[in-house]
Amino acid sequence: MDSLNKYKTAWQNQNIENQIDSKSLNKMIYKSSSSIVKWIFYVSLMEFALIILMNLFIKTDWDFYKRYGLYHFILIVSVLGYLIAILFIILFYKNYKNISANLSTKELMQRILKTRKTVKYYVATTIISLMIAMFYSFWVILHSDDYEYIMNDLGENGHLVVWAFVIFSILFLAALLFGFYALIYGLLIKRLNKNYKELIEDTMN
Repeated sequence: MDSLNKYKTAWQNQNIENQIDSKSLNKMIYKSSSSIVKWIFYVSLMEFALIILMNLFIKTDWDFYKRYGLYHFILIVSVLGYLIAILFIILFYKNYKNISANLSTKELMQRILKTRKTVKYYVATTIISLMIAMFYSFWVILHSDDYEYIMNDLGENGHLVVWAFVIFSILFLAALLFGFYALIYGLLIKRLNKNYKELIEDTMN
C-alpha cells in the first residue's frame, strides 16, 4: 500500500504531459486488490488446516457427549462446521478468480464490496454457530441429574449464578474469536477498503 501511495503522489505531482492516466492507476489498485483477496483465500485455507490439525492432535471425548445425549448433536455440528468452512473457502477462491485485469472501475469496486461482504458473512456465521452450539450443549448438560444438584446446592439463586457464568463464558469466547478474525481478516479488509476509497476518489476526479 505504501508503494501505491507513493505512486499516486508522484502521479499527482507530475506535469500534465507526463502524467500517468487513470487507467494505469487503476491497474495498480487492481494488482493490490487482487493480492489482498488472494491472501484472504490463503488465510482461510491455513485456518481450515489448523482446525484439522487441532482435531487430529486433541482427542474428542465422545463418551462424555454420549453420556449426556449430545453425541449426534456434536457430530452434526462438527460436520456442518467443516462444510461451512469449505463453502466459504470456495467463495473466497471465486472472489479471487473473479478479479481480472480487464475489469472496469465499477466492476472492480463491486468485486471489492462482494469480497468484504463474504468475509463479514463468514465471521458472523462462524461466531453465531459456535455460540448456539455451546449454549445448547450447556443447556443439556446443566439440566442433567449430574449437574442439577450442584445448582441447587448454590442456594435459591444457584441457577442464576451458573447461567450467568455460562453466558459470560460464551460471550468471552465469542469476543476472543471475533478479536482473532478482526486481527487477521480485519487488516486485509482495511487495506481493501482503502483501495475502494481510492477508486471512488479517482472516479470523482
